[in-house]
Amino acid sequence: MSSLKARLNFGVFFVSLLFFSTLMAVNIFLFNRFGESFVETRLQHDTDALLANLSLDENGKLSLDEVSLNPIFLQPFSGYYFIIEMDHRTYLSRSLWDQNLSVSKLQLGEKILQEVEGPVEQTLLTLEGAYQKDGQLIRIAVAEDYTPIGENLQSLTIALALLNGGIVLFLMLIQRFIVTRGMEPLQKTTEELSAIGAGDKDFLNEKVPEEVLPLVKEINKLMVMVDNRIKRSTTALGNLAHALKTPLALIEQSASGDKVGSASKDIITAAKQIKHQLDSELKRARIIGSTGHGQKIDLEAMLEPLTDTLKKIYQDKEVNFILDVAPHATYVGDKHDMMELFGNLLDNACKWAKATIHISITKDLFVIIEDDGPGISKEKLEQIEKRGIRLDEAGEGHGLGLSIVREIVDLTGADISYGASENYGGLKISLKLKVS
Repeated sequence: MSSLKARLNFGVFFVSLLFFSTLMAVNIFLFNRFGESFVETRLQHDTDALLANLSLDENGKLSLDEVSLNPIFLQPFSGYYFIIEMDHRTYLSRSLWDQNLSVSKLQLGEKILQEVEGPVEQTLLTLEGAYQKDGQLIRIAVAEDYTPIGENLQSLTIALALLNGGIVLFLMLIQRFIVTRGMEPLQKTTEELSAIGAGDKDFLNEKVPEEVLPLVKEINKLMVMVDNRIKRSTTALGNLAHALKTPLALIEQSASGDKVGSASKDIITAAKQIKHQLDSELKRARIIGSTGHGQKIDLEAMLEPLTDTLKKIYQDKEVNFILDVAPHATYVGDKHDMMELFGNLLDNACKWAKATIHISITKDLFVIIEDDGPGISKEKLEQIEKRGIRLDEAGEGHGLGLSIVREIVDLTGADISYGASENYGGLKISLKLKVS
């Protein structure tokens, strides 16, 4: 769908262009009619003057007194012409020189106003009429050069076009300003949505125009509803897991005291599997329970308390964590997911490291975790991401630790790979987090 602002601007442009084009056409038409009417009045006056100069001679025929004519009719190609046709004689103005004008065979009382081509490429507006004087029929055609008026009308047309174009452009600028001001609340709402996605805000500001307020309220309600549903689902799964842990522990304890060897072992094994599965699903429930909008996470600030906790857990090894985190390395997402992700990776590194774990994070969120442990073979590299596979089946810890890591990586759109550390000799984990 096209931009609302562009659609409004185009609508104003189209309507303004249509309105002013129509206005300009009407103005040109009216000015042209005014010019023709003005010239027609002058031509009629000239006709009346010519009729007044016709008088009877000694033979009882009408003759023209050329001495009393307007001098403009005596100047060659002056732009003012006439022709008088009577049954006995035809008079031409000297201004026609060697040219001629045609006179229509009109009946008494008829008149015609028309444009014709005149001498020296002049456009003439001609008034023709049939009259009667002293019982004789007279046909008179009086013409005036209309070229100057036509040129003035053409100049007026250009001026009107430029003026109307300027007005349309001015209206477009005003409309653009009005639309931009009117769209500011929507622009702010869009920026707030981006801020919510970046973790800087929790909800949209409801101080918006009343036309936008219902939409903003519904978006806020939707975010609250989604967050509440996720929290309820996570809580329900957690409650279920914790509720089952107690009876399972009783079953395991009772079976441990049973003298029946094979049955006890089967019950203990089954109880441990159920307990293990509950722990795994509880972790997954926490991962799935990320909120609908992320939050900014300072990775260095998050890692420091995490490494301190792991040092206490593995204090017998005296593990040395080397943190090489770029300034302002910030991830936008769910903090619990990141704690779970780095917690599992670093916990696995602590189990196998001899003394050193190196963690480097660049500004574009490329993470490398290396340890100085024994490393793993190529065959096990293909297995460590599979469900239920541990690096050491006899060791302590989460059976699904690295599988949980894979699920978090897939959920957040990150990439992870495992290999051998060239610097420390142990396992190297390369993780690329998605940059928002």
